[in-house]
Amino acid sequence: MADINNLKKSISEEEEKIEKYYQKLGRAYFELKGNAPESELEELVTLIRSSYDKIDEINEKITELENVQKCPVCGTILESDMIFCVGCGTKIEWPDTTPYDPQMPETKFCIYCGTRIPREANFCTKCGEKQ
Repeated sequence: MADINNLKKSISEEEEKIEKYYQKLGRAYFELKGNAPESELEELVTLIRSSYDKIDEINEKITELENVQKCPVCGTILESDMIFCVGCGTKIEWPDTTPYDPQMPETKFCIYCGTRIPREANFCTKCGEKQ
């Protein structure tokens, strides 16, 4: 009985992998053929684009409500202590005062979200990603 359960579990794991592959295949298709999709897939591509447009509109509203700064080059949302944009690497020129304080203890920036974290940190204090 245990052997059968192990085999069924293996099938289930393979099915989960297949679903992930299908998702990756769909994303790859959209990225490669999104500008000229096959006619059978044109409706889905249009729906995806529409959703991306809605997300952009909502993000703009959130940005306005939160009164946050965006990178002037790529539009990535900036945190007040960022010196460089985590999206494109542009040096950020802050108006009037700079959020960078050279007197701060030794720090570094998270390689995923850009938050200033202690130099010896192995994980980001904001996003939790391993450094």
